[in-house]
Amino acid sequence: MSQKWIYKPEPDEEIVDGLISSIGFGTLESKILVLREIDNYQKAREFFKPNGTDIHNPFLMADMQKAVERIATAIENGEKILVYGDYDVDGTTAVALMYLYLSKIVDKKYLDFYIPDRNVEGYGISDEGIHFAKDNGFSLIIALDCGIKSVDKIDLANSVGVDFIICDHHLPGDKLPKAVAVLDPKRKDCRYPYKELSGCGVGFKLCQGLNTIYKIPESELFELTDLLAISIASDIVAMTGENRVLAKQGLKFLRKTRKFGLRLLIPEEKLAHFEISNIVFDIAPKINAAGRISHAKASVELMISDNLKQAHQIVNEIVNLNDERREMDINITQSALNQVLELEKVERYSTIVYDPSWNKGVIGIVASRLIENYYKPTLVFTEGNNGEMVASARSVADFDIHQALEFCSDLFIKFGGHQAAAGLSMEKDKFEEFKVRFEEYVKMNIQEHQKEPSIYIDSVVKPEDLNREFFNFHRKLAPFGPHNMKPVLVLKNVRVNGYVRLMGKENTHLKFNILQPTTGRNIECVGFRFGQFAEDFKAKTFDLAFTIEENHWKGNVSHFLNIRDVKFHN
Repeated sequence: MSQKWIYKPEPDEEIVDGLISSIGFGTLESKILVLREIDNYQKAREFFKPNGTDIHNPFLMADMQKAVERIATAIENGEKILVYGDYDVDGTTAVALMYLYLSKIVDKKYLDFYIPDRNVEGYGISDEGIHFAKDNGFSLIIALDCGIKSVDKIDLANSVGVDFIICDHHLPGDKLPKAVAVLDPKRKDCRYPYKELSGCGVGFKLCQGLNTIYKIPESELFELTDLLAISIASDIVAMTGENRVLAKQGLKFLRKTRKFGLRLLIPEEKLAHFEISNIVFDIAPKINAAGRISHAKASVELMISDNLKQAHQIVNEIVNLNDERREMDINITQSALNQVLELEKVERYSTIVYDPSWNKGVIGIVASRLIENYYKPTLVFTEGNNGEMVASARSVADFDIHQALEFCSDLFIKFGGHQAAAGLSMEKDKFEEFKVRFEEYVKMNIQEHQKEPSIYIDSVVKPEDLNREFFNFHRKLAPFGPHNMKPVLVLKNVRVNGYVRLMGKENTHLKFNILQPTTGRNIECVGFRFGQFAEDFKAKTFDLAFTIEENHWKGNVSHFLNIRDVKFHN
């Protein structure tokens, strides 16, 4: 799908010059920083050399004191504690992190974890989970990455004598659940200074709060940030402020992790240079696969296992499930695309498809695939547990799909999520009305710039700008993620130097070199899914939009340009 190129405005020259003189970077590097609102020495120091003060006091979070005191009381009285979490990567890493922390201070006979079955219980706090706790003598549940809208479920838990502490990061509803403590930086009355923590991040803050009492060595506490880095990368939360500091810390621990399951998931040759993108593409799909196809309990067991043989067995199971998930993803995506072809006969501003046979575990992936092809706010529906419909929603650009669903929320059994992604359940007889109302809302509220995919360009560069100094600067910008994405750069009027090589099973990808005239060196360019343009690259000059990527091989580091888009000259 062709993209609209939007060039970011040129930053103020005076500010750029001030940054050049204060921190010693070149003009291109300083422009990139100013575009990220890093426009003075102090902000640059905080960005490149964060320290302990950049990790906030956990007791700034509303209800933190209540949560810490209730858990301390439970430990002192020998109560059984159940760690409860969602079945996606954020939820399972949060459960693993909390379980591993508590296991350092609580005898394991008083501790267990619970992940709801996606196909039987659905998302969030379930009746089954509450009854499991009651029947097995758990008087306290710590819920992670879910629960902020579970008002009725918490009422049920209270009625049977099970206390709840909620650690969530989703948007609250009008009414908070009546839990012992509700930790969520997005609460309107919460003065915690950083609002974009992942669910696992909120759990980590609770561990920090508990550690003011239990004082396990700080190195052991921060060793758990390997799980937090996986959560931050996988849940696509903002890579700014405290998240960026914790992700950076977590990556260091992940590269030397002592968790058997994670070491088995990460190829040995990648371990020393593992980055956020490796988490997104190598680890997250495998951890997610268990919850999508089977049961996410296996993902938690993988992350907490201290038995190498058991970890091997779980990894093999998860890899097989991920292969099954891939096959299912391909088949359901094709089925959904066939439906959209029929829908496209009428002009629509949204995409809504439904098939009761589709697996609930992959409909979120399918929704993302549909956006890649049609670029509209998208919902993929299938059948839920009790005959109701369930859907995963995905959005485009900065269109707030959570707000769009809020407009229709009187039709839902439950819903929740973020600006970019959400989920819901609904009775079947509401489906036709929902389609009309959601389409009408999108039609009335979507902006022109949200109707086509855009790529935001940081700067036009020359081949000679892509030198060792720039590559070193680029590495220091990491870790990358939302609000701190890799710079997108443009080379104008270039041509291939030599041959174009096709790659992949069906020649889907390609690579070629362009010449750096001042040095006589070649710069490698790789185009994933650009194989169809091989002849154009051979014959024409072109403008190239790209990001910088690193290759590590046998101790050597090389760089290549990852093609994001191209404009050929006729």
